[in-house]
Amino acid sequence: MRSLRVSPAALLMVVVLLSLCTNGKVIASESQEIQNLRAFTKLYGYVKYFHPSDEASQIDWDKFAIYGTERVKNAQNSEELKSILEELFLPIAPTIQIYHSNEKPRLFVVPEDTTDLKVVAWQHQGVGLGTSSNIYTSIRINRENRISTTGYSFGTVTQSVDAIDYRGKKIKLKAFVRTNVSGTGNQGQLWLRVDRENKQRGFFDNMNDRPIKSHEWQSYEIVGTVADDATKIFFGCFLNGMGQVWVDGFQLFAKNEGGGWETVQIKNPGFEEEADDKPKMWSANSPGYTYKLVSDNPYEEERSLLIENKDESFSGTLFDAFPKVGEVINKELGAGLSCQIPLALYSDSNGTLGQGDKASFNALLEQLSKIETGKLTADNEFVRLGNIVIAWNIFQHFYPYFDVVGTDWDTELTNILEEALSNQNEKDFYSTLRRLVAKLHDGHGGVYHKISREQVGFSFLVDWIENHVVITSSKDSTNFKVGDIVISIDGIPVEQMLLNEEEYISGSPQWKRVNSLRRFSYGKEGTTAKLQIMRNGQILKMEAVRNNKERLSEPGRPIIEEIENDIFYVNLDKAEMDEIREKMDDLANAKGVIFDLRGYPRSNSEVISHLLTEPDTSSAWMRIPQIIYPDQENVVGFTKHGWHMQPKEPHVKGKVVFLTDGRAISYAESFMSFIEHYKLAEIVGQPTAGTNGNVNSFELPGGFRVMWTGMRVVKHDGSQHHLIGIQPTVPVQRTIQGLIEGRDEFVEKALEIIRSD
Repeated sequence: MRSLRVSPAALLMVVVLLSLCTNGKVIASESQEIQNLRAFTKLYGYVKYFHPSDEASQIDWDKFAIYGTERVKNAQNSEELKSILEELFLPIAPTIQIYHSNEKPRLFVVPEDTTDLKVVAWQHQGVGLGTSSNIYTSIRINRENRISTTGYSFGTVTQSVDAIDYRGKKIKLKAFVRTNVSGTGNQGQLWLRVDRENKQRGFFDNMNDRPIKSHEWQSYEIVGTVADDATKIFFGCFLNGMGQVWVDGFQLFAKNEGGGWETVQIKNPGFEEEADDKPKMWSANSPGYTYKLVSDNPYEEERSLLIENKDESFSGTLFDAFPKVGEVINKELGAGLSCQIPLALYSDSNGTLGQGDKASFNALLEQLSKIETGKLTADNEFVRLGNIVIAWNIFQHFYPYFDVVGTDWDTELTNILEEALSNQNEKDFYSTLRRLVAKLHDGHGGVYHKISREQVGFSFLVDWIENHVVITSSKDSTNFKVGDIVISIDGIPVEQMLLNEEEYISGSPQWKRVNSLRRFSYGKEGTTAKLQIMRNGQILKMEAVRNNKERLSEPGRPIIEEIENDIFYVNLDKAEMDEIREKMDDLANAKGVIFDLRGYPRSNSEVISHLLTEPDTSSAWMRIPQIIYPDQENVVGFTKHGWHMQPKEPHVKGKVVFLTDGRAISYAESFMSFIEHYKLAEIVGQPTAGTNGNVNSFELPGGFRVMWTGMRVVKHDGSQHHLIGIQPTVPVQRTIQGLIEGRDEFVEKALEIIRSD
């Protein structure tokens, strides 16, 4: 056999390439700066969520992320990086080790005499991120943990006024609020909502992107528009999560024709009147929260309202499994460094054993105290980098769908750090953070910030029909008509605009398309765009102003109606269960019933019970991971849930058809999963969104709030639901001609099915 001759240059190239690989991953393209930030990011997650030292529990981890990225970013080499990481982490985790990856760590020493010692270790049911909900909870065993036992996450106070006199006008809600809250997700918020006729959605803002955390009285306001068909204006204040919120001096205004603000009369705006120890004329009944009229430090007059959560001390375990003392993880951090993290520690009466240098710990606390996260924005580079550290780790260790979404999350860390480094301001970073969450392919995934409220759309609604963007409803019917095909905006083909927007939307392809259509043409309020429209085969050039903040909808039929002889239609997106119960005898004895779930149910899933003939036995389709190890390795179990539905009388005996499409998400998919699994009806339409499970959320410095799915939901037979959704048994597509003719082709197909039975 002829020997292979390799030139010295080629051999040198092979050696160089091999030297740039670690565990099969090429790191040559990563700058020292990126390697530094990656190493800090990984160590941050391991220590924060899995190392149980008492010192670590006293750290403000948001501030630590900002401070740490600033410290490590410019380390010149691996040795300097190691020194900085030890300076940062050993005061709060003195028993961890940071070592060169080509060396071996020291053995973790377990005390020989464990008399009177207790084991302290982390247990995560999903992950608790600071709110009062007990669905997702994180605790250290054998430590006091403050948690809620109600499962409710906010307590609100509410009032409403008739909207008829204010239709078409701007309104402004104003109130004075102060708080006593700490930790991610715990905050005060004002809220303002406009309800429209036929239960259409109008303006809504709950300050989700600008939460209230100040300990001092400050004035806050919300400005919105009352729809032309508005019926009620609801408003109030709530405490999200845990802590205390005081509110006083509510005011509501409407803008008059001269441009001034006129007062709208509301009742008991300063909480000076009471009834049965509650504020008179206000609704305040959220379980798990108390409402007190207090005279200590009101903003004005004699009293203010205090909203406070009920929580309890918990020192048990969430589930059986937990790390044992002596269990450690050894993980590569990159940049030639690795770490050893003990997952459990013994504790005596003084705290967890292995305490470090108190002076170093106090010095670190002093440095962190200088960071005022409430005043920082993502214009600051280290706020941007710190936020990536926080967010990436939450998903790395707790997002339950990486096995089905196909995202290389480790690679995304490098990509997103590079992008954050290139950002110039918070607007850039808002896009970066949206892009990161989009990589989860999670329909609940979203980023909320004040920037998102600055964008509005046109005065018409569009849908994707026959591979075109088609106007389906218009508030400006003089210029934009139902059936018009939008070809381009400012010279950009609309198909490309949708694809561009979908890069920032998390979820399945069908959910991405639903939301890119909802956000179609979004831009700065008041800006004008040039459009090309096709109407009756002719190309028209038009202009449109971005001035619409409302969620538009297509004209619909009555919520419940006998659509033709002995066949009923029920819109589950709008019909309250009480309304359905009033008609239940008619529905039960009808030849057929069409249930429309192309949207979100209004707490009316009791309908399922009137379709079941036997008790629901599928009790494990909602699964909350039980996590004690990082990187989602060796998930020790799941807390499993179902709905346990029971049959109810009267039973709907006729032919049943459900209508659905990509707008049906989460609770709607839970509803539809029963229809699919128990074969309770024909399903007409398109696949649902493919995202289900209770939402989890966290807040980031700079006013960002991130939503995501914290549990794993499967179909009732245990197969994959995520990204797939509920599939129709009878697929239907809309047509442009049907739209122009005012026909609902989904309903037409349902009627055809019922008539043929």
